[in-house]
Amino acid sequence: MFKSFQCKKKGDVPMLTEENKDIVLRGIEELWNKGNMAVADELFAANFINHDLVDTPETYNLEAYKQSVNNTRTDFPDLHVTVEEQIAEGDKVVTRWTCTGTHKGSSGAMDIAPTGK
Repeated sequence: MFKSFQCKKKGDVPMLTEENKDIVLRGIEELWNKGNMAVADELFAANFINHDLVDTPETYNLEAYKQSVNNTRTDFPDLHVTVEEQIAEGDKVVTRWTCTGTHKGSSGAMDIAPTGK
């Protein structure tokens, strides 16, 4: 699954690449690993659109993204995302990550019965 999002900028000046990497890391840690949805409103732009191969970008806004994170964390309550590598240039950050978790629930989003694996 590939996710794409745009980090906010301080005023009209793009933030430094290391700051942008820290924002992405914070988003992964707070949203995906801890389930802190409040941080999404702080880190993501109001006009955020998630570009996901599974969903329709025209309707996949910030609220839908937060719901998707919640659904995934419900289905995989021990979910943990590990950042393996980050590359940043200008206002762009690419993150290579791995994810582990046990499929214990079914929020209905995946349409798959829990496997316990």
